[in-house]
Amino acid sequence: MKYEKLESIKGFLHGGDYNPDQWLDRPEILDEDIRLMKQAGVNVVTLGVFSWSSYEPTEGVFQFDWLDSMMDRLYENGIHVILATPSGGKPPWMAKKYPETMRMREDRVRHHYSDRENQCNSSKIYREKVRIIDEKLAERYHNHPALIMWHISNEIYGTCHCPQCQENFRAWLKQKYGTIEELNRQYWSRFWSHQYSDWSEIESPAAGIGEQAVHGLILDYKRFYSDLTVDFIRQEIQAIRRYSRDIPVTTNTFHHDCGVNLADLAKELDVASWDLYPRWHCGDDKTTEWDCAVSASFDLDYCRSMKRQPFYLMESVPSVPSQFAVCKLKRPGMHLLSSIQAIASGSESVQYFQWRKGRGGYEKFHGAVISHNGSGETRVFRDVCKVGRVLKEWKEIKGAVTESKVALVYDWENFSALAGQVSLKNKKKNFREMVQEYYGALLKQYVSVDIISQNDDFSGYQLLIAPNLYLFRDETPEKIRRFVEEGGNVILSVYSGLVNENDLAYEGYPPHGLNDVFGIRSEEVDSLCDDEYNTITYRGKSYRVMDYCDLLQEDGAEPMAFYERDFYKGMAAVTRHSYGRGTAYYVAGHMEEAFLVEFLSDVIRKAGITPILEVPYVSDVMVKERKKNGTRYLFLMNFSMETRTIRVGEHDHVLDGYGWEILKQC
Repeated sequence: MKYEKLESIKGFLHGGDYNPDQWLDRPEILDEDIRLMKQAGVNVVTLGVFSWSSYEPTEGVFQFDWLDSMMDRLYENGIHVILATPSGGKPPWMAKKYPETMRMREDRVRHHYSDRENQCNSSKIYREKVRIIDEKLAERYHNHPALIMWHISNEIYGTCHCPQCQENFRAWLKQKYGTIEELNRQYWSRFWSHQYSDWSEIESPAAGIGEQAVHGLILDYKRFYSDLTVDFIRQEIQAIRRYSRDIPVTTNTFHHDCGVNLADLAKELDVASWDLYPRWHCGDDKTTEWDCAVSASFDLDYCRSMKRQPFYLMESVPSVPSQFAVCKLKRPGMHLLSSIQAIASGSESVQYFQWRKGRGGYEKFHGAVISHNGSGETRVFRDVCKVGRVLKEWKEIKGAVTESKVALVYDWENFSALAGQVSLKNKKKNFREMVQEYYGALLKQYVSVDIISQNDDFSGYQLLIAPNLYLFRDETPEKIRRFVEEGGNVILSVYSGLVNENDLAYEGYPPHGLNDVFGIRSEEVDSLCDDEYNTITYRGKSYRVMDYCDLLQEDGAEPMAFYERDFYKGMAAVTRHSYGRGTAYYVAGHMEEAFLVEFLSDVIRKAGITPILEVPYVSDVMVKERKKNGTRYLFLMNFSMETRTIRVGEHDHVLDGYGWEILKQC
């Protein structure tokens, strides 16, 4: 669907969260804000994220005059509005009159009024109150010329364990399994005498006081509450759509462990968006500025991949975030560089939380464009102005897309299951870190990467990498088989294909249903202590293996490297097997990143994948590209304080510390 008002804006969005209702008694501040916004090249603000108590100070009494005025004034000054629904933070009167709107913890204690995003998503009264306020906003503002997008709720996260959620969970289980006998079979519930005889006996998991031994139940409650939350967002969208059908909707996702399967949520949204707060400048010997850049890039590529189209950076910070153990200022040049990184990764915006610092509350010292001094004569404001100028200069890039032939599988259900499994290393599992190490090694190949789930379509890719794909959905083995058979290249790594979607272990050797495709069978997995390691030799170089070592039986696969220590010395640690027209690789351990860089270079070359740049990796330099109408935009970004030089074609490009360059190639 075409969204004419949003698409009529020439170039990128630049702005952020604005809370004028906190300053209604200071009209001179509102005047100054608009003046400074225009100076900084701001063309959009997000209003009303936490304004419910300003809209409805007492039940049924609504006040929108201040928002009417603000919408008009912003539009008159060339500034558009992303209007939020306020469901992320309820007013105090609601919790007092309707305590059932508050969540209940795992220990079955009801929350008191506090904080934000702590509603029960099952609560009928809360859903009704949200529907009313959403419809009033949509009816009043759907035709306002300033409005270009709806922002649904805010950074959704968390779960509830109240009686209504328990009832809804049981209904969800009935829908999924049909009979209590099938549920018992999938949960293997005869173990420890956990067999259920009636649906009413089932309770949500509760650490310390309740069920934690039935992994299928734990995983299902995560799925249930994710589905419930997506349904809550869907209801909000339906309320908006009653009056506003031609304005796109989004919600600001922000965390992989928020309790929601973001791939499912993205299906309800017109565009995806992300809130990004990297921990710049807090590095040590193990965490460098490059590592931070890789983590940020992973989140940005993940968001782009949710709908495989450009997305919006909904929140970032131009100076110092307030929530970290050590809150470091962004060094000179980093704000512009990190903004360029967002655009390079597919964002259509650079936006901040927030425009002006509040004087009180939890985030009063969280970095904002305008600080408590109210001045535009600050380093931070000058940095924001620079971003505004660069976005305007490169506005032609808006709408350019990222084309990827490589996909990395990062599956919410899989990692939810891995978090609950009891084996191997139970305190420091490092499974997520392993995925990011593959991603970082891919960035060093200068290739574009999509980050997908096992539910997504694999066709169109030449290389699929699925580290630690412990949980297989029913269709996953056949999808991988068909992908390889038709000429694709796939990499599985240690501890893959052990359980079905209900965390029920398969009978047979892992990876389930794919032994013939990979030409191997995994017999055992050894766990290494934190100070232990094994080694392999690959192409004449020695590399460390940490944490986990799969012990493989070869059944047609070609060994590419062998373990060099312990009783399994001489067993294959990396294998390759031809199947159909494609190739299946298995990496049997947690390999150090230096190996992954070398190995992936060989796989990418053999797969015939053309990198963005065909040059060796230059330390700390990230390269990305976007394409539009036959034009390629190449982004060169130096995440180091030292000067770096990278060759593009016949020319060397010198990047100063935290420097960047955009090249336009037709």
